[in-house]
Amino acid sequence: MVRRFRFVSVSGEGPLCESVMGFPWTLQRYIFREMGRTFLLTAITLTGVLGLGGGVLNMIKLGDVTTGQLVRLMCLVVPIAAALTLPIAALFSAAATYGRLSADNEFVACRSSGINMHLLFLPTVVLSLLSAIVTFALINFVIPRMVRNLNEFVGADVGTLIQRRLSRPRGLTLNSKFRIHAERSEVDPENANRIILHRVSFIKTAGEEWAVVGAAQQVQLDFERRGQGYRAAATLYDVTAFDREKGQFFQQGIQTLFSDQIPLSVPEEIKFLTLGGLFYFRGRPTEWREVQTAMNDLRMVVGRRLIYDDLWDEWRPDEAQILTDEGVRYEFRSKSHARIAGDGGIELFDVQATETGRRGERRYRAARGLMEVKRGSHIDECRIEVELFDVEVGESARKVMRARKKLNGVPLRKEQIDRIESLSHADLTRIAGEDEIGGPLRMADRRVDEAIAETGRRIAATISERFAFSVSVFVLVILGAALGIIFRGTDTVTAFGVSFVPSLLVIITIVMGKQMAYNATTPVLGLLVMWSGIALVAALDAWTLTRVLRR
Repeated sequence: MVRRFRFVSVSGEGPLCESVMGFPWTLQRYIFREMGRTFLLTAITLTGVLGLGGGVLNMIKLGDVTTGQLVRLMCLVVPIAAALTLPIAALFSAAATYGRLSADNEFVACRSSGINMHLLFLPTVVLSLLSAIVTFALINFVIPRMVRNLNEFVGADVGTLIQRRLSRPRGLTLNSKFRIHAERSEVDPENANRIILHRVSFIKTAGEEWAVVGAAQQVQLDFERRGQGYRAAATLYDVTAFDREKGQFFQQGIQTLFSDQIPLSVPEEIKFLTLGGLFYFRGRPTEWREVQTAMNDLRMVVGRRLIYDDLWDEWRPDEAQILTDEGVRYEFRSKSHARIAGDGGIELFDVQATETGRRGERRYRAARGLMEVKRGSHIDECRIEVELFDVEVGESARKVMRARKKLNGVPLRKEQIDRIESLSHADLTRIAGEDEIGGPLRMADRRVDEAIAETGRRIAATISERFAFSVSVFVLVILGAALGIIFRGTDTVTAFGVSFVPSLLVIITIVMGKQMAYNATTPVLGLLVMWSGIALVAALDAWTLTRVLRR
C-alpha cells in the first residue's frame, strides 16, 4: 500500500507539500520556479544597471571612438556585466527563496512528511553549478574575445583614429618630443594606413621648453602594425623651421621622423587573455609583450655594443673611418681613440673630420670627439652620431671656432641591423654574460629574467583567480540557501545580508591572494590565501548541511 501525505503551509501561500515515499518532484519544480524567477529578475536588473549605466565602460580606456563604435562597445560590455552579476543574482535568489520557505514553515511540513531535507537542495546545486559554468565561460573565453573585438574595430581603422587625434587641441604626438597640427588631413585612397596632412605646423620640445618650431607644406604619415599598436613614420616636405638653441632659421626639403608606438584602445594584458592564451604564454613566456619589450631593450644594449666593436675593429692606424648617409659622407681621422668603460662608446683625440654633401665640403678640427650609437625604439632607428668639442669649422675660406658641434647622425648598415635582429634569446644571454658584473649588458639581461619570472607569476595567479572565482559561485550559492533557512529571511534586506557577508570574505581572500601571488617573495602563499576563503565557505557548507539543518 502506498502512503501519501498532504500538507498545506501555515501561510496558505506555500506549495502543497506532497510525498509519495519517493522523490518530491512537485516541490523541486516549485523551488526551481521560485528561484529561477528571482534569479532572472535580479540578473537582468543588475546587468542593465552595471552595463548600460556605464560602470563597466569606465573600467576600459575607450580612446578615440565614433558614436557608432560607442554603441557597439555598450553591446560588447554586457558580458563583463553578466560575469559580475550572475553570481550575485544566484546567491541572492537562493538566500531569498529558501529564507521565505523557511519563514513560512514549509520545511517543517516537508520534514514531517518524511522528506529528506538535503534533497530540497537539488535546485540550489543545479543553479549554482550552471552559474559557475557560465561565469567560468564568460571570464575565460567571452570577455577576452570581447576585448579582442574592441581592438579590431577601434584599431582597424587607423586612419580615422589618427585623424580624430589630429583634431585635438594638443594635436598628434609622434614621440615624446614632436607634436603636429594640420589644417587638413585625408586618408590615402590607395593605402588605408597612410594619411596625407596639408599645411602642417609642428613643435619640438626639449623637456618643458620648446626647442624647434616650424611648418611643412605636406606631411605623409605611414603606419605599421607593431605588437599591440602602430608605429608611424612621418615624412615632412618643404620644411621651414626656427631652432631656438642655435637662434637661426633653416630650410630642409625632406625630413623623416619615427614615432613611439601608438597604442590601441585596450592594450593586451594578461587579464584579457583567454584560458588557452594563458596556458600558451605560460609555456612560452618569452613571447609575451612585456618580456618582448625587455628582450628588445637587451637587444638594443647588445646591438650597441656589437656596433661599437665593429667601429673599433674597423679603425686602423693611419686610416680613416668612413660613415655615409644618403647624400652625405663623413671621414674621420684621429691620433688616438679609446673605448668608454661601461657604455662602450668611442672617444677620439685630436680629431680631423671631413663632411662631403650636397652643399660642398666642410672640414673640422677638434681637440676631442665622442662617437655614440643613439638609441631608438627599434634597432633600425638607431643612428651613429659624432659630437666634436673645441672644434674649428672650416667651410670654403671661412673658419669658425665653436665649443661643440654635433654632426648629423648616420643610420646603421643593413647587414648590422640584420645581424642584431637575428640574435636569439640564448645568443643575447651569452653575449650579456661576457660583460663585466654590474655592466649594462648584465643589467639588461637580468631585467629579461625578472620579466619572465613576473610573467609566470601573473599567469599562474590569473589562472588560479579565474578557477577560484568560478568555484566560489558554487559553494557560496549553497551556503546562501542554507543560511537563508537558518535565519528565516522573509525580506530582501535579510537575504542581501546573508548573501553579502560570505561573498565579501571570498572576494577579499581572492584579491589579497592575487596581489601576494604577484609578489616575487610570496607566490605560493598568495595562491593558498586565494583558496582559503573558498575552503572556509566549503567547510561552512558541510557543517551547515550535516549539523545545523538536522536540528
